[in-house]
Amino acid sequence: MNPVPRTRIATAVVLLVAFGVDLFYASLDVFALVLGLIVAASAWEWSRLVGVRNEHAQTAYGALVGLAALIGLYLPQSDAFVRWVMLGGLLFWLTVPAAFYLVPVLPKIERPDPILLGGGAALFIVAALSMQYLHSQAPHASPVLLLYALGIVWLMDIGAYVSGRRFGRRKLAPLISPGKSWEGVWGGAAVTLLVLLVVLLAVDWPARDGWRIALATVLAAGASVVGDLYESRIKRAAGMKDSSRLLPGHGGVLDRIDGVLAALPLFAFVWAWTA
Repeated sequence: MNPVPRTRIATAVVLLVAFGVDLFYASLDVFALVLGLIVAASAWEWSRLVGVRNEHAQTAYGALVGLAALIGLYLPQSDAFVRWVMLGGLLFWLTVPAAFYLVPVLPKIERPDPILLGGGAALFIVAALSMQYLHSQAPHASPVLLLYALGIVWLMDIGAYVSGRRFGRRKLAPLISPGKSWEGVWGGAAVTLLVLLVVLLAVDWPARDGWRIALATVLAAGASVVGDLYESRIKRAAGMKDSSRLLPGHGGVLDRIDGVLAALPLFAFVWAWTA
């Protein structure tokens, strides 16, 4: 197994420290601002993937989507609004595996695709709203709850990487992402479920919260794989290996949050609809 490049490690350490400070010490306004900036950077990368070639148009799209996310994050949100938004996210991500099966390879993207531009904006905003909801609005909302939800994505990634490199034989979706294997998915799931078991045993959960966090964990873990494949499918159609080079050693912001885009709305869906 090849060693991890130092640049990749250094970038990861900087990102984790900055994220930890923002998550646990920043005010709610600053936290929302950071989410808006992440959305803007991701949207800028997305525009490049879906056929926008003009640099000014790419910047404008990223700025507009980031601004829309900020407005949504700063506006008061009723519980009913959050529930229906997360339901929309759930329904979308449930249809994606069917799209993988029916059309595994998209036609080459050569010009801006209005559907992908609009859909991408919606995905980023819904993911940002779900993060804010788990951080400060949901029942038992806290930075720890959001960190746990994000940790599901990271555990799936790490477990899948290690087990896939060691045991990977059967391709998960060879036409979309040839490097991913079923063994990697099961390895990531095993790590995630082990951590879930520790969490359930270590904390004296009320019965309702115990099954809620278990269901949210399982849904988010599966969705993180779908989100990863969704971006890979778009990148193949765009003929790009990474969404950008904003993060040295890691590619783009979108490459780091592709699983989050799918996992966090589903985790938040369970929390919102079982409150």
